Amino acid sequence: MAQTAATIPGGPAADIKVTTSDLRGQVGRIQNQVKEIQEVVRMYSSTTGPRRVRRSKMDVMSQEVQDTNPYSRLMALKTMGVVKNYERVRDFSVAVIGIGGVGVSLVEMLTRCGIGKLIIYDYDTIELANMNKMFYRPEQSGWNKTMACRHYCSELNPDTTFEVHNMNIATDENRAKFKETLASGSLDRKGAVSMIVGCVDNLEARQLMEQVSEELQVPFMDAVVADDAMSGSVQLIIPGRTGGLEAAPIKSHMQKRPGTCPASLPTTDSIIAGITGQNVLKYLLGFGEVAFLIQYNAITNDFQSRMTYPDPRKASAVPATPGA
Repeated sequence: MAQTAATIPGGPAADIKVTTSDLRGQVGRIQNQVKEIQEVVRMYSSTTGPRRVRRSKMDVMSQEVQDTNPYSRLMALKTMGVVKNYERVRDFSVAVIGIGGVGVSLVEMLTRCGIGKLIIYDYDTIELANMNKMFYRPEQSGWNKTMACRHYCSELNPDTTFEVHNMNIATDENRAKFKETLASGSLDRKGAVSMIVGCVDNLEARQLMEQVSEELQVPFMDAVVADDAMSGSVQLIIPGRTGGLEAAPIKSHMQKRPGTCPASLPTTDSIIAGITGQNVLKYLLGFGEVAFLIQYNAITNDFQSRMTYPDPRKASAVPATPGA
């Protein structure tokens, strides 16, 4: 008995049926996407929905407890006796080198804390592979990291001054410019930055920061995460008063080769960034106990803290502590 095309298993009729089913599924998905887009448009066009709000600059940090005061909860540290002079945070200028997972979160934290000025250094652009790095977004792919960081943070707090440099500080042609921008990086551009903070995994760049720190007699804080994203450390280096990178628990990182990359967890990055930001504030504002070397192990949940001591072969003047 002859079989028709419709009765042949896997024949043309079956193919048409499958194709029609696929098309219906695609149409359904498109309809759902259209509904989502319409809802977003409705929300942002509504007078009661979310809208872009820019706040004006504020001349002083007010302690007044109001819902409209962005500094009331920060200044509560002063009224509660934790920090004697929190408003002094506006007097300081901090340079952050490297705005990957740790650096970008640190810049955001210091911005929210009302730091006076942030100078940001990086030479990389945003990729989709960076979407696990805090506030970077897919539509920012191809942007300079410095531009995206300033764009976001300047809207969070217009009172913070931003200066960005798209440069690799470790190259021969940029070293002099790097030192020059740090030497004139204060708010009034008449003095050096208050602190240098490195958030990079390149030992050469870290050593350069330590060298410039010693030459300018400016404290240097080194924040670094291991290749497996399961440990990290934060070290405060004060020329003439503490040990240097020879005491760092993490020195080398894997070489970047095609097809390989280090691991990265936003949770570990944010923990190290939080410790770094806290340490910056404690040192600059002179409250609490400053950590000179603190290590974190994500596997064991272990924190270790210890003092480091200067190499007796290095002779340098001891700078005054800003918060003293």
